[in-house]
Amino acid sequence: MFSGNPRYRDEVDAAIAAALKAGSIVREFYDGESAAAYAKVDGSPVTDADLASDQAIREILAERFPEDAILSEEVLDDKRRLCVSRCWVVDPIDGTEQFIQRTGEFDVLVALVENGRPVAVAGYQPTTQLLLTATAGGGAWVRDGQSAGRPLHLESAGAPLRIGTSKWFGAPSNAAIITSIANCIGAVFEEPAATGFSPRMFLAPRTIDVMIGVRPGADQAMASEWDFAVTDLIVHEAGGVVTDLSGQQFRYNKPVPHNLGGLIAAADPASHARVLDALADPPP
Repeated sequence: MFSGNPRYRDEVDAAIAAALKAGSIVREFYDGESAAAYAKVDGSPVTDADLASDQAIREILAERFPEDAILSEEVLDDKRRLCVSRCWVVDPIDGTEQFIQRTGEFDVLVALVENGRPVAVAGYQPTTQLLLTATAGGGAWVRDGQSAGRPLHLESAGAPLRIGTSKWFGAPSNAAIITSIANCIGAVFEEPAATGFSPRMFLAPRTIDVMIGVRPGADQAMASEWDFAVTDLIVHEAGGVVTDLSGQQFRYNKPVPHNLGGLIAAADPASHARVLDALADPPP
């Protein structure tokens, strides 16, 4: 399966190969219930499956693109990445908590960032073999199991607009803010999710049309770059919009790889514009 822009054919092929290889390793650990879990310095969990997935991804990317830098959640940050224009941003298991809880709601995420923006990405859910890919200017594609890939086009939201948030993006303390936005635009505020910014978030059966990340107060840091890069490009290339709360696109391969400014991820531009307008002109 190849999605889109021929300029990034080799890069997206590498992202797919890395995601599938790592995903097969993660699935072995998952099916065998054999991955020991540990606590990182920041208190977040990591497992043997995360570390084995990271190694598999690094081996494939280093073999195919030895000059590129790699930024991964599970390895000490190598600041040499700041001296190059291309950096692979990797999350060996996005949703380690869900992996440990055995919900199946986790993904392997591999993204190439060039000059600050993702340009070739692959997201793979090992439990269902769902693969999503995208290239900058080349569209997004989806493959279910062993079926042939097909273009991914997100449909416009119906009425009423459904907006959601996540425990990773401010819930439950942001309930008053999200409720205010929903009331302002006549939207429905759906139950906050337990998962993060997944590349599968707008696929059928779709439960929300817009994901909002916002917290009370000034601190609007949402997540790390490896949590966003893949889904950012997939949603964008499928016809949606992903920005911070001021409508600015996210930049990647920054000195501190955190995403700041909150999140508005919408399945279509009109829905994004409605939420952005509500945030810019909040009710008294």
